[in-house]
Amino acid sequence: MLEIKNLTKSYGDVVALDRFSLDLKKGEVLGLLGPNGAGKTTLISILAGTLRDFTGTVTFEGRNLFSDRTLKNRIGIVPQDMAFYDDLNAMDNLLFWGGLYDVPRADLKRRAVEILDLVELAGRAKEPVKNFSGGMKRRLNTAIGLLHKPDLLLLDEPTVGIDVQAKVSILDIIRNVGAAGTAVIFTTHQLAEVETTCSRIAIMDHGRILAQGTFDELIRIVGERDIVEIAGDFAAGAFSEALRDMAGADVELLSVADNLASLAVSDSGRIPRVMDRLFQNKLAVTDLKIQTPGLETVFLKLTGRSLRD
Repeated sequence: MLEIKNLTKSYGDVVALDRFSLDLKKGEVLGLLGPNGAGKTTLISILAGTLRDFTGTVTFEGRNLFSDRTLKNRIGIVPQDMAFYDDLNAMDNLLFWGGLYDVPRADLKRRAVEILDLVELAGRAKEPVKNFSGGMKRRLNTAIGLLHKPDLLLLDEPTVGIDVQAKVSILDIIRNVGAAGTAVIFTTHQLAEVETTCSRIAIMDHGRILAQGTFDELIRIVGERDIVEIAGDFAAGAFSEALRDMAGADVELLSVADNLASLAVSDSGRIPRVMDRLFQNKLAVTDLKIQTPGLETVFLKLTGRSLRD
């Protein structure tokens, strides 16, 4: 349905997208996971048509997305920043934006009522949006993107800064939209959101996709190994040197910095040997955490740093 090839965008010397390529099928919910600055918002802005001066191609059902204006109304956009008028009520916002999307007048009011019910705002339809909570505003933002029944929905960090209940509501909407046949690209840096919402996950950093697949496929990148995070008072070089002759299939150094390092070990029985080696080299350890592989450890394996960094 959507095919992106070698999309490249720079801001001066900073490369935001670096030969980015991606395919998306009808009804697929793709979670684009990466830290701030990974290029996620730049990608959404280009697909939405609000950012120019890039290279590469984007086709939608075999047609150039940017030269065929008829395709614009088949895309729904939920930006990270709120895109509505605070002084209008929820219903009037939907009627205004629906008109811009060329929703037929005879269908617009009925569709607005339906979508307000979907996002659980039916009882607040006539209330000025400026009175809404942050979660309600996020749900209205999502409603506007869905109003015209798009074939492709783009959501850029749609759950930023909202309470848990509102977040759960929006993630449920995203799942249901995908199940109904709409293709979805959903950007986030929240691990739990993509695990529970997306049919496919793409891990992104520095403008490129590092790996993609289902949750289980991505976990296999790390393998069935425990991840050990060690904190203490040590230099990165000293830590690496202490474990140099232990490194291999059984003990893999994933990342190391002053005072913090992460290892992948084939079994928990290797951990006491690692600790003995550190103590022999007089490296002070203040904390040790053991966890099973997850998306955080996949990101760590691919980039050498935590998604939180």
